[in-house]
Formats: sequence, C-alpha cells, structure tokens
Amino acid sequence: MVQPRRTCRPARARSLALVGIAGAGGTHPATAARLGREHRHRRPGTRCRKARPCVRGVARRERARDRRDGWCLRSHSRCDRHRARDRGRHRFFESEAPAGDLRGGRDARDDRRRARASRGSARRRVLEGARPLRQACRRPGGAPRSRRRAARRDGAALAVTLSASLSALDDAVDAAAALGLDTSRARQVLADARGRLGFEGSAYVLALVGGTGVGKSSLLNALAGETVSPAGPRRPTTGTPLAWVAQSARDETAPLLGWLDVRDVRDHANGAFADVAILDLPDIDSTTPEHRARVDELLPRVDAVVWVADPEKYRDAVLHDQYLRRWAPRLARQLVVLNKADRVGSEAERLRAHLVASLRAEGIENVNVAVTSATRDGDAHELRDWIADGVQAKRIISERVATELHGAALDLATRAGVSADAKPLLTAEQRAQVLADVTREAAAIIDLAGLERQAVAATRLAARPRGAGPFGLVTTFLYRVTGRDRVVADPEGYLRRWRERGSLARAAEPIRNVIGDLLPRVPSETRGAIATLVDAQALNARITGAIDAAVATRVADARPPTSVVWSVIGALQYVVTAALLFAGLWIAAVFFLHAPFASVDVPVLGPIPTPLVLLVSLLVAGYVLARLLGAHAGMLGRRWARRLRGDLMRELEARLRDVLFARIDTIDAARVRIARARETIEG
Repeated sequence: MVQPRRTCRPARARSLALVGIAGAGGTHPATAARLGREHRHRRPGTRCRKARPCVRGVARRERARDRRDGWCLRSHSRCDRHRARDRGRHRFFESEAPAGDLRGGRDARDDRRRARASRGSARRRVLEGARPLRQACRRPGGAPRSRRRAARRDGAALAVTLSASLSALDDAVDAAAALGLDTSRARQVLADARGRLGFEGSAYVLALVGGTGVGKSSLLNALAGETVSPAGPRRPTTGTPLAWVAQSARDETAPLLGWLDVRDVRDHANGAFADVAILDLPDIDSTTPEHRARVDELLPRVDAVVWVADPEKYRDAVLHDQYLRRWAPRLARQLVVLNKADRVGSEAERLRAHLVASLRAEGIENVNVAVTSATRDGDAHELRDWIADGVQAKRIISERVATELHGAALDLATRAGVSADAKPLLTAEQRAQVLADVTREAAAIIDLAGLERQAVAATRLAARPRGAGPFGLVTTFLYRVTGRDRVVADPEGYLRRWRERGSLARAAEPIRNVIGDLLPRVPSETRGAIATLVDAQALNARITGAIDAAVATRVADARPPTSVVWSVIGALQYVVTAALLFAGLWIAAVFFLHAPFASVDVPVLGPIPTPLVLLVSLLVAGYVLARLLGAHAGMLGRRWARRLRGDLMRELEARLRDVLFARIDTIDAARVRIARARETIEG
C-alpha cells in the first residue's frame, strides 16, 4: 500500500505544470491534456502512475549536453530508494511522481541507465517543476531543520566533551600537586574556562593584537567603514581595550565584556559581524608597561586572535618570541595579518610567503597569513571573509576552551615527565630485586638463627614442668628466679631487642641506589618529590617502623607448643623418682643401719647388691627419659621456629613493600592520572 506524502503545492497546479512541461518537450496537446486530467483526478498526496510514459517520451526527445545533470539524476535515483528523512539529509529533490516512474526502468541494464542519464534535460525540467525536498520547506530566514538538529547534537556533544575535559583537568591538577608541581597556571585555565562557558551569549570575542604602528585601529576602522578606534601618528594611540559589537548583541555581550573588564564599547548594525565582538587591544611593545600587562591579561580569555603586523615589523622579536610561539599552540582560531600592503605593492605576496616560511620554521603551522591594507578600499576582504566565513560562534568558543584545556594538560604532562603510556618509575624486576635485598639485610639484623635457638630453648623450658618430673619443677623454678629464662628462652623479647644487633644503613642501600639512578631520567620539577624517597633519616625511620610492625604482629601470638608425650614422660619420671627414692632408702638401711636389719640377707646380682643395681638402673632410666623429653621438645621447638620465621619473613616483606614503594606508587598513580586526563582532553 502506497503511503500518501505531504506536498507543498496543490494537485491541480502540479498537474498543470507537468502537462506544460510535457507539452514543451514536443508531446501532442491531446496527450498532454489527457495526462494532465489523469494526473489531476488522482487523490492529493498519492502517486501518479500514468505520468511515466509521457515523461519517458519527453526524455527520449530532449537531449542535454551538461553531464552534471545526468549525475544529479543518478544521485536522485539512488536517493529515492531511501526514506524521506534520508533524502532530506542528501539534499536531493523529491520527484512529483514515484521514483521508478521518473527514472524509467530502475531495473534496466546499466548501459541503458547511463544512456538515459546523459539525456537529462527534460528530466531536469520535470524535477524543477516538482516540489523540493522537505528540508527546503523551512521557516523564512531559518536554517534547514536537519542542520538545526545537527547543530543541537554538535552543541550537546561539545558540552559533554568540555565537561569531561574540565573534570579530567581537575583530576590532573590534583595529581600534579601531589608531585609537587606548580599548578597555578592550570588552575587559572580552569577558572577562565568555567568563567567563559558561564556566559550564554552567542557572540565570540576576537582580539586584534600587534605592535606599535602596525595599523590595528585603522584595520578595525576599515572593517567598520567608519572611525571606531582613533588612529594617529602619536604612539601609543590605543591605551585601553575598545570593543566593537553589534547592536543586536550589545545586551548579551555586556556581562562578557564586564568579565573582560572592557569598558569602552562601540556598537554597529553590520549583520555580517553580528556573532563577533572585536577588541582593539593596546600595543604589545608599548613603552608603557601597563599596556602590555593588559594584553597579557586578556589573551587567555579571548576566543580568537588576529595577529597584526606590517612589512617593517613582521619579523619583530617581541611578536614572534614572546607571543606567537607562546600563544599559537593555545589558540584554535587565529590569523596573522600582514597590514599596509599598499606600501609594498607587488612585493606583498613575496612578503607573505616569507612570513609563512618563518612561521613554519618556528614550528607554527596552524596559522594562516592574510594580506590587507586599511587605507585602500577592498584590500581588507581577506580578513573580512575570514571573520564572516560562517563558523559558528559557539564552536569557536568551545574550541578555544578545549585548546586551552589541552595546552594546560600537555604542560602538566610535560613537566611531570609523562608520556602517552605513563610507564612506572621502577620496573617489576627492579622492585623485586630491591625488596629481596632490603628484606635480606633486615633479616640479618633480626638474626633468625638466634630466634631459632630462643624458640627451641623456650619450648624445652615449657616442657620441663610437665615432662621432667619433680626435678623439672625445681630446674624451672631456678631458671625463673635467676632470670636465665629471659636471656636464653624468650623469643618474643629477643625479637623486640633487634635494634641492639646492628644498624639499618646497609638495609637502606638497595632502594637508595635505585632511586639515585632514576633521578637523572626524570624532569627537574618532579625530582624533589622523588628525592624525598631516599632521605636517609626518613628512609631509616620507615624501615624501622616496618620491622617493628612485623615483629609486633608475629610475636603477639608467639606461644611455645605443647604435647601429650610430655605428660607421659612426666608420669614415667615420677615413677622413676619414686623407685629411686625407694632404692636410696634401701641402700641406706642396709649399709648404714645395722639393727634391726643386720640379720637380714641382702639379695645380690653376682658380686653387686641388688639395691645398688636398682639405684643405678633408675638413674639411667631418668636420664634417658630426660633426653627423650629434650629431643622431643627440641623437635617441636625447631618446627615452631621455622613457622615463626616464615610468618615473620612474609609479614616483614609485606611491611617493607608498603614503606619502600608506597610513595613510589603514589607518584606513579599521579602520573597515570595526568596521562589519562591528557588522553581524555585530547579525545
């Protein structure tokens, strides 16, 4: 089913136009009238399928010599396969009849289609009589609807991009401050950018900048067609900035000019300059210091700049060295004007080429050069055309702000020594080697071998009360009373007294050597932040704190192990002790008490009395049990020492990693943030 389409002309008028065009091509009047009636009687807005034979006949009889008409027809034929919205975007006409009717055989062979396209005079007349595209039916004086939509989309995209760029530069400024960089310029750029974007007016600010006597005021007067800014032989002539704005934009530019602190404002009614406010600034080489300071104050806030020079001063060092080299990379829209061309005549083009070559040699490649004359009529057309070339003011403002943000981000990245990938200061291999060396030196000061001896002695001391019998209780009591246990069997105290066993000078050498090798490769402005990492006193304090924290963490639960075997050995020791006591009493009774035991026979084992054999056997059994207890406790103590040493080394390594590389990680993170901000701003 064919969908009706909106039309811009009545059906009768269209049909008569079609009949007239067909008749003009040589069609018989009766055929043309019949075609007009059939076309007229169709329902308005629907397609007419009876128009095809007549139009094809006209096309065959009419020959066109312009091949461009055939190209337009082929483009129109391809476009008719799309929707009306796409045809509007392609800017082609929409046919009155269906697309296939006007083309005549869309599915024909390619050679026939090219032949028909070359005979497009009559078809061109048909298309001219048909209604134009929907985009042409727009409000008087307004832009096409598709262009307005595109402008809104571009404006929204620019707003989102600028918002992201502002946030990125904020983050970069914070990161640069962490590196110890001076961020005053970047903060000023942020303040100026937010201040400039806060004005809702549609006009952008263009500044005329140049040296003394180059004709800035005369050039403005030539653009205005009247005397706006006074010009004369007295130097300096312009002492304060002067603004030339359109009357229609006077009210909306007033807050902007107030922000720029421009008080002298002249208005005009020239519609070609309705979207621009032109500033005539003081001389950049004025003998009055306040004039140059005023120019330096305004340049970061204007949206576009015209650098004005003359044949005598176009190579001036002040203009090139102090302004063009500094500001050309920071301006999105700018132009160099070689004024007073009337004084050099035919040499103007040679001077232009020389000025362009000079700018290229200085690395300034994004600036065009125009030749003007403020005294001859029509010689300022290049500047006039450049100002009124149809560039949207909002885009100029956005590009100016974006360029300034990009310049600030690039400056921070350069001073931070950040490239596109922002490589870390130390590689993974360097970090691993430094950490291993520092940990080894710290472990040597802690004395892990002495820790193992202390752990074994503490375990044996803990085993004596349970496994050594009554004699174990006595020896344990003596150890504690004399304080020997705190000297030879106290791993916790031994770890806490690690400072008494050496200095940390050797432990700090690996990190100090690596940072010392790194310093010459980083920018000078970041060396201060990195050099603080190798300060001897601060580095020793950090390593000391790491060792103390590791020791305190692992010693908090350092308790000697226990075993059930100790209780079994302890019970046997009590039995042996009791038997030993019995044997001792027996021997005492036999050898020292004669009555009433003198008549009792003492059993013997050969020549040795049995009580003596029993006494010696019990002593040997007690010694064996004691050695067995010591061996078992020593085994448990060594196992505990290995576990304690492993936990201590892992904790020490983690603590040292934090104190050695935490500051470096902070610096690396700041450099990465700056690199990401630069990437975001660059888009």
